[in-house]
Amino acid sequence: MNFAINLNFLSFLFEGNIFYLRVIFFILVIIIIFWIISRIYWKNWLDYKQKQYLADQKYILLAIDVPRYNEQGPEAVERFFSHLSGIKIQPTWWEKYSEGQKQLDISLEIVSIEGQIRFLIYTPIQFRDLVEAAIYATYPGVEISEFDDYSKKVLNEFPNDEYDLWGADIGLYNKNPYPIRTYPNFEHSLSKELKDPMVDLLEILGKLQKGEQVWIQFIIKPIGTELKKQGEAIVKNIMGIKTDTSDNIVDKMAHLVIKIGQEVVDFIAEAIGILFSTEAENKKIEKKIISPGEKRIVEAIQDKIAKIAFDTRIRLIYIAEKQVFSKDRGVIGVLSAFNAVNTLDMNGLEPEKKTVTPRQPQKMEAKKTAIIKAYQKRARYRKIESKGLIKILKSIAKFLTIDKLFENKKKNILNIEELATLYHFPVVSVIPPLIKKTGSKKAEPPFGLPVK
Repeated sequence: MNFAINLNFLSFLFEGNIFYLRVIFFILVIIIIFWIISRIYWKNWLDYKQKQYLADQKYILLAIDVPRYNEQGPEAVERFFSHLSGIKIQPTWWEKYSEGQKQLDISLEIVSIEGQIRFLIYTPIQFRDLVEAAIYATYPGVEISEFDDYSKKVLNEFPNDEYDLWGADIGLYNKNPYPIRTYPNFEHSLSKELKDPMVDLLEILGKLQKGEQVWIQFIIKPIGTELKKQGEAIVKNIMGIKTDTSDNIVDKMAHLVIKIGQEVVDFIAEAIGILFSTEAENKKIEKKIISPGEKRIVEAIQDKIAKIAFDTRIRLIYIAEKQVFSKDRGVIGVLSAFNAVNTLDMNGLEPEKKTVTPRQPQKMEAKKTAIIKAYQKRARYRKIESKGLIKILKSIAKFLTIDKLFENKKKNILNIEELATLYHFPVVSVIPPLIKKTGSKKAEPPFGLPVK
């Protein structure tokens, strides 16, 4: 009965009522256009409010004077990063779209200016108390002071008659859940003595000549559970555990039918007395057997995703007067020091190809300008000024909210153990002489000291 009614309805529409089809089609087009316009409006409104919110933020640059007799290794800085995860916010709908609130970054920096090494933290001023409290809790003898922004003391437009520059963003060369080599791997198995991976970097930075500067920047913001989900998916894949990653209902139904069919076949095989394992069972058994190398990778991934993590942008800039500019001294040495944390079977750091200053003269100067401005603004991504048709196309793409399709915004996620390996204060036995240190330890006079 229902089938006959449906056929009559369809014949009614297609034979003599084309007008109604046109009306339905017109309504659908109007709905789609309204949805597109609303999306464009809200996206551009959100971008506008977030730019206003960021423009209202005030920042401060803090210098950390390393304790002269520091004996605490990277594990102490790991606790510091745990404290910093407290800056994570979850704005409400009203705060997001009305006030433009978004997660703010903190920039950790290691700077060598003519061989003088400084540890710096660039933070929104409202996080200053949190940052200082986290540092003092970890290093009671540290001294913290405000510091002038060194990055704005040089010209940021290229070509430049006085300075030359090499710069790049440093990223992971494998997927985020795969860890880099961390400080526990640098400890002697018996004596537990730390062969600090920071030593090589500080030695290179301490040997810069007059007119040379190296800037290293770690821009961080806490994330949620995305790293844990990615890591669990990789672990299951390595161990041969099937995961249903499809949200398509048709695929899920097809998978269910195949699974039921397989169970029926297995049941029939057992019923007729087949005693040997089926091919599917053999595959299951084989997948449960993993090599020692895979087992080590699984354990390392599980260790990484178990700790707090930050979305991290690492940036390296070597800038020097032209007469002393030496890429071998200011770039190769620093990149070689980063190689200490690299492993071939898991993860490591390398310059991202799209951010390295290119060889083509017409593009080189624009990229130099873009990367130093990104560093000065502590921006996650650099912006190269476009001209002519390309600028018009980018403007249209941004208005239509499809500009992300043309940008390379790869996330590099590091947990607190990895960050502590890359950014920590050296222990007393390896502090180079040119690192800024605190003075003598301050203490009260002994009780009962005679006075005249």
